[in-house]
Amino acid sequence: MSDRRTVEAAAFLVVSPGTRDERSMPIHDRIFVGRECAGIDPEHQVLIDDLTASRLHFEIRLDAARNAAFIVDMSTNGTYVNGSRLARALAQPLRPGDWVTVGGTEFEFRSDLFFGIGAESNSQATRAEVGMATMMMVVGDITNFSTISQVTDSEVLAASLRTLYAELITDLQACRGTLSYYAGDALYAVWDTRHIPTANELAIDFALAADRRVQEVAPGLPLRGPGGDPVQMGWGVVHGLAAVVTLPQSAVSVVGDTTNLAFRLSGIAGREGRARVLVADAAHTGVAELFRWGASDQVPTKGRSGMETVHPALGRS
Repeated sequence: MSDRRTVEAAAFLVVSPGTRDERSMPIHDRIFVGRECAGIDPEHQVLIDDLTASRLHFEIRLDAARNAAFIVDMSTNGTYVNGSRLARALAQPLRPGDWVTVGGTEFEFRSDLFFGIGAESNSQATRAEVGMATMMMVVGDITNFSTISQVTDSEVLAASLRTLYAELITDLQACRGTLSYYAGDALYAVWDTRHIPTANELAIDFALAADRRVQEVAPGLPLRGPGGDPVQMGWGVVHGLAAVVTLPQSAVSVVGDTTNLAFRLSGIAGREGRARVLVADAAHTGVAELFRWGASDQVPTKGRSGMETVHPALGRS
């Protein structure tokens, strides 16, 4: 490619480097690699014809503020950097010259500007970075997961969760969210309001889209609830100040009381007659006119004092 956007790019992902099929893809902020990359615009995707690759296999993110690059594995069969398999869903540093392998396809990351955390000569780079930021957070939680996991074959459980979460991550990317964490019954996504002015709106859009996706996908999965019905998920949406922690060789974590609230709300959403998407009062403020709501309610949240006002989100206005 020789257009102006390619020339101006500060980083590139080279597909099949050193072969006659070599092609160089510019990276301006983030890029996704996989067989399909559904819902991602062409400038942010690299499609590969490899049956061992997942529909959405890995992502590369650039952090312009720190001149840092990260790679996140989202696959079933694994992503390898310089021969070592990445931990799934953890943001790992990526450095110029690193080779990424997906099945029989190889890539090289090239950049004169973006380096992974720890690549700089500054000794402070290896220390944990902690900062405070106002975030939107969404947590999805599978109802009755403990009971389900006890009576479900582990292979059936794992395969069903892979299918379900792959669909949910597609919705998350369409809503510009970042996957911070998922394990078993919980999926945790975040939006940094400093960089995404419409974070409140996008987070609620994601929770509603994710709820619809579960209703579409779950009936086709062998994973079932205690009564034989398709699995359900509850969703908690919150807004507030949180500590953003970046550790070398680890994920970017968002922690604090607001995070705890998101998990608590997801644990009661869809239970005891409640709506499946519950939005905390602070996240409701400012976007109330954009969505349809059920009657607000005061609910207790486990491990926290007092009551929390929640608003059941029903859809767009």
